[in-house]
Amino acid sequence: MQVVKIGGSILKNKEDLNLIKQKLIDCHNCIIVTSALKNVTNMLIEAYETKNTGIIDSIYHMHTDMIQLDSNIISTLAGIREELKKLVVQENSPSLRDHIISYGERMSTLLLYNFFKDNGVNASYIIEPLLVTDNNYGDSSCLMDETARKIKNCVFGDFTIVPGFYGTTIEGNITTVGRGGSDYTAMVLASILNCDVRIITDVPGIMTSDPKLFKNSRTLAEVSLSEVLKMSYFGVKNFNYKTFMPVLGTDINITVESLYVDSVTRITKKPVNSIKCVAMTNYGRKDRKNMLVFIGHGLSDPSISRDIISKIGKDHLYHMDSLSLSILVDEDLIKHSNYFEEAPLWIK
Repeated sequence: MQVVKIGGSILKNKEDLNLIKQKLIDCHNCIIVTSALKNVTNMLIEAYETKNTGIIDSIYHMHTDMIQLDSNIISTLAGIREELKKLVVQENSPSLRDHIISYGERMSTLLLYNFFKDNGVNASYIIEPLLVTDNNYGDSSCLMDETARKIKNCVFGDFTIVPGFYGTTIEGNITTVGRGGSDYTAMVLASILNCDVRIITDVPGIMTSDPKLFKNSRTLAEVSLSEVLKMSYFGVKNFNYKTFMPVLGTDINITVESLYVDSVTRITKKPVNSIKCVAMTNYGRKDRKNMLVFIGHGLSDPSISRDIISKIGKDHLYHMDSLSLSILVDEDLIKHSNYFEEAPLWIK
């Protein structure tokens, strides 16, 4: 058995679906954790905030126009549309917001099931959430023991599609686990079922830096679990900070791979003495100033750390520990464009 997470960034048209099919052509005994279609969660949030029911119609048509759907699936989606229209006009509350935005994953589950079934895959789906969570709306955490009992009572087929991102409390209230929550859902399932995880997305694995900012960015072949935990804390690749917590202490194999190119990052328990990543972030700063964050076991090597600090100057150093080094990016540094060009070259 393996868990495969499909990101919303690769759920935008029929061409993506065909590429996903090719990617999973040899996948058997799989649980497919799906995100909402690209932009749907944002649209649901906008509908909740503005009370604009027309947005719900647009979301409905995004699904029904992507592929030819069975009449039963269309009927179910139409029922969801009417339910959402009733929900978005209600008085705002954290619980209502989570209830509304959870429908993105429900709708994509139905669409993927329809697509795979029509393409000869022995597919099934579970539309109800598998996670049992606490009551922290918008950023809930999984209650592992309760979730394990629930999952072990589920019947998974050869190719089962399930929604990520949301769960229910013990009392049955719907919660969401935060942005990037489908990755977290996949890790919870893999931990409980003791199986490997594939995260399929639009980028070529985990990269040394954001290719939009650094032209010398490259894909990392291997990253340790401790490093990727630090990356998720700083928001690298939009990982939810909780994503990898469920698999700590396990021997589960995790890969992050691109739908569009042949490129994979493997996440392992083995640390490698190098600097792995540069992130641009303003995480945790009240003034919202940007930082560059270097992550990697190589920072425990004083010569590597000294080399970086000597290039940037101590005045720009914000924080340093054995696994991360944070640099404030102020106007002085921004003026020196070569600083940004050279940063990825410091990665050993």
